[in-house]
Amino acid sequence: MMILDTAITIQEHRLASLLAEGVRQARERNRPVLVSTVLRAPQYDPLVFFDHGARLADERVFWSSPSGDMVLAGVDRAWDISASGSTRFTHIATAWAELCGGALLDDPFGMMGTGPILMGGFSFDPLRPPTELWAGFPDGLMLLPRFLLTRADGANWLTINSVITPESTLAAETEKAQRVYELFDGDGELAPMAPGTIRQAEDVPEAAAWQEIVREVERNLRGGELGKVVLARQYRVQGRTVFNPARVLNRLRVQYNDCFLFAVARGERCFLGASPERLVRLRHENVRATCLAGSIARGATPEEDAQLGEELLASAKDRAEHEFVVRAICDNLAEVCGGRLSTGPLSLMKLRNIQHLFTPIVGRVSRGRNILDLVERLHPTPAMGGTPREPAMAMIREYEGMDRGWYAAPVGWIDARGEGEFAVAIRSALLRGSQAVLFAGCGIVAGSDPAREYAESCLKLRPMLSVLGGGA
Repeated sequence: MMILDTAITIQEHRLASLLAEGVRQARERNRPVLVSTVLRAPQYDPLVFFDHGARLADERVFWSSPSGDMVLAGVDRAWDISASGSTRFTHIATAWAELCGGALLDDPFGMMGTGPILMGGFSFDPLRPPTELWAGFPDGLMLLPRFLLTRADGANWLTINSVITPESTLAAETEKAQRVYELFDGDGELAPMAPGTIRQAEDVPEAAAWQEIVREVERNLRGGELGKVVLARQYRVQGRTVFNPARVLNRLRVQYNDCFLFAVARGERCFLGASPERLVRLRHENVRATCLAGSIARGATPEEDAQLGEELLASAKDRAEHEFVVRAICDNLAEVCGGRLSTGPLSLMKLRNIQHLFTPIVGRVSRGRNILDLVERLHPTPAMGGTPREPAMAMIREYEGMDRGWYAAPVGWIDARGEGEFAVAIRSALLRGSQAVLFAGCGIVAGSDPAREYAESCLKLRPMLSVLGGGA
């Protein structure tokens, strides 16, 4: 009947007994109990799993590390937690630790990226009032997928999660778990997305108005306490047909497989993108962060490409902007890493149509730290907000005039051990039916040229625009 039948029947009796124990404990303890089981899964594209999830649930999540080294596709909500304000990271981390503390786990494999995993993200600025554009995407939202397909080390793993309340019944929980069959049924390949699907598009604000905002901010930066302010803008497109998030992700996977791919779908909205920038990763107490700041186009020939790269490396403005970010990330991690923090050499990260100045940062934290603690320390980096942080954020609120929502904010995942990885949600778009809102931003410093910054923002829009059908 379906390709998962054999794997599931081997595990069904273990899952049933675990669910029964969860029902018993939830009633006895009068509190929710997390039940999670992991089993081997057949070779199956996690992106197809994500696509099929639309049949089953309004909520789906997707994550792929660069080159697809680890891919996570989550469908349906077993549990979620949202938070707002300045305590959002701590609130979510605390609630997650409490739920995992009494969990019933059946995981004989112990693979990274399997078992109970929260996936989701946060807004850029919790102090900015949200607009209807971002309805369903609060200041912080992390969800535990009921079904999680993980691809890692060349193999697939399926995690089935249930959060059982004192009111739950074994029959109902078993029925929910067995709906996983539906996700492996049908065609195992995605239908291709036809190019050229954009009907109309517009800058928001208009190009001249945005450049005037850049000019005003640049004037305020001269001789003041602020070193840098990041200004973003929107690009709104109308498609000829409804945008399918899985097919958009598939094109991103083909064209930008050296980036972090992410998607959070809630009802009719889906926020997705292909980000080149890791915010932070925590694994076995080892920390990795990425500094990307300073950008230039790729060349049409190898010679022109090398020349542009050298021009970027020699740019005093871009080097200064980059150093702001490196220094801020190191300062924010120093308290938890102490002297166990180091930076790699400055180099170029070359992507499909843009190249960035790139510095890797590595460190080691003491036992007991969780990934959300590190995310809170780092967000927003000067690459996304500016420096110093609070005055830069105040200027963004005054001049930018738009709701960034989850754009330029942390998206990623955390496991039951508190480990995980978050990227910065750039090169992204918010899809809703046949409409899409794309986002791009630029770091403004004293001496920034508005026309050049606008051109750079156009360059940063190209990855999402190209996969939506608006040209390369």
